[in-house]
Amino acid sequence: MIVNSACLTGVRKITVRKRELLLSEDEVLVKTHAAGICGQDKNLYNGIIPPSGGLNTEMKSAFAYPYFYGHEAGGVVVEVGRNVRNYKPGDKVMAFAWVETYSDYFKAREEELEPVPEGLSMDLASLGEPIGCAVFSGLCSKIQLGDTVAVVGMGFAGQVFAQVAKKKGAHQVIGVDVVEGKLKLAASLGLDHGINSSETDPLAAILDLTNGQGADVVVEMAGTGEAVQLCNDAVKHNGVLVFYSWITQNINLNISRWHNNSLQVVNTGLVHHGTLQRHIWVPQALRPVLQNQINIEPLITHTYQLDEIDQAMETANSDPNAIKVLIRP
Repeated sequence: MIVNSACLTGVRKITVRKRELLLSEDEVLVKTHAAGICGQDKNLYNGIIPPSGGLNTEMKSAFAYPYFYGHEAGGVVVEVGRNVRNYKPGDKVMAFAWVETYSDYFKAREEELEPVPEGLSMDLASLGEPIGCAVFSGLCSKIQLGDTVAVVGMGFAGQVFAQVAKKKGAHQVIGVDVVEGKLKLAASLGLDHGINSSETDPLAAILDLTNGQGADVVVEMAGTGEAVQLCNDAVKHNGVLVFYSWITQNINLNISRWHNNSLQVVNTGLVHHGTLQRHIWVPQALRPVLQNQINIEPLITHTYQLDEIDQAMETANSDPNAIKVLIRP
């Protein structure tokens, strides 16, 4: 069938093209309800490509222009290949792979999809992957009742993680970001302390809030080498350092504290743990959202049509208050 798909043609150059989408015997065809823009999508838009060019990463193929992409989406199955057993036309699904979701239709293998939980709205299902990943990170980050938690980076994932930390019993949650609007939004959703690192030394502020000890759990959600080093410095002796971001460039990091202060280092990337574990964890990660314990709707700050993909990307890329930009075909 002929579909409309967003295509990168150069650095910060994106357009919608018509192309033919052929379904194999092992694939599922999905009509897209909506798709979200991820931080890694912004990196590719800006020409920031993993050193491997995408090989040996979650990207399915080596990066080269023209490049069709997108991996956050939800939709309804319209057709299945003859070998598909777990889905049928009419099923609601969420994408959990790089399956070129900036399109009015996309195709995926069964293992690249998750069923939409009963009762979850399709807007939230379209963000099932980033919601599930962020909640999973919070659930698996070893937060204990009474802990102080510092979240470095208050984008979509950071906003979700901060809410999970409070629900898990954190005594205080500290958010760090360079955008005041993101900190104010997080405060409206339960954040205890917001530190604007463009105005205040974040390490000094975290130490001041923790009587010089550092936070029990520090979470890296900004995706920069500087953020990782801040987390490394801000966690307390015997504390937990949590990695979340996909950082595609090499960074320098002083890790002597890992040994000297017996730090626990935890990688909480849901989509990197394997498909079978993902199938188990996704329903559990989305359960607090279905129970209205985690508030997602305020994090959807902008919505565009597919033929406005250039505007959508520029907003996600340049508007400091954009948290989650949603694209509707």
